[in-house]
Parts: sequence; C-alpha cells; structure tokens
Amino acid sequence: MPQQRQSDPLGTYLWCDTCRRSYRHEEIVNGACPVCTNETRQMGKFSAILRGLMSNEMAASPLETRHRQLVRLIWTANGMGEQYYRVLAPELPYNRFEAKVTELLCRGAEEGWVRFVIPPAPRPDETAYKLEFDDEERFVRELDEMVAAETGSVKR
Repeated sequence: MPQQRQSDPLGTYLWCDTCRRSYRHEEIVNGACPVCTNETRQMGKFSAILRGLMSNEMAASPLETRHRQLVRLIWTANGMGEQYYRVLAPELPYNRFEAKVTELLCRGAEEGWVRFVIPPAPRPDETAYKLEFDDEERFVRELDEMVAAETGSVKR
C-alpha cells in the first residue's frame, strides 16, 4: 500500500466552495483559500477531481493572489493588523479578521477611497510601501460595520 505524503495526511484535498477549486494542503495557510480567503474544507481526492472537472477548474491567477498578499503585508506592517484587532476585539479569529480587512481595503482601492503607494521597483525599506485614505471616516465606518456584521450586533 503506498504511503501518503505528510502534507496530505488524510488523502484529501482542500476545496473552496466560493472559487470552486481544490488545493493541496501545502498550498493553504490557516485553512483560508489563497484567492478569496474564504474557508476551505477537506474533500476526498476523487471528489475534488470530479468537482474540479464539473466546474471547469482553472488555476487561480498568481498575480491576483500576490496582489492580495501585498495589500495584506502593507496594512499589517509594524503590527498594525494586531493593533486594529485588539482595539476592535471582533468575535472572529485573527486570520479571518485579517482576510476581511484586506478585502475591505481592496474594495476601497477599487472604489477610490483607499490608495496604496508602491515604489516602481522592489525596495528593502518598508516605509516605501504605504496605505493612504482619501476618506478615513469611511474606512472607520466600514470597519465598524464589518465587525458588527460578524458579531451579529447592529451599531447605531
């Protein structure tokens, strides 16, 4: 009987229902999909292959994944992510909080109330990478609403 790899101890893949894509265990950090950051779930290899074929599984763009990672690295730099988490004290794990704020900031950039300053070429100086708000009040409001939605409470 063949021995299973340590990174795939149960003979399973991890499946993202949102992206309709399977991942090997070593591709996932903290159970979150690297594309949409939603939770993944274990699925047998055969089921994952069938689901992938049925949903015309395509590889996630490494550029999109890296872009989200860069956004996350910028806003969490110097412990800012942990500081926001401590102040807001949301009722969700830190990795989910981080993913949700990253998604909020990506949406803010898309809508024009958040800007990311990125140097034209990679730099070792982290201060060259910045997050700027054109509407800081909106960020605070959206962050409050996000936390309220997670806790099931309504802010007034």
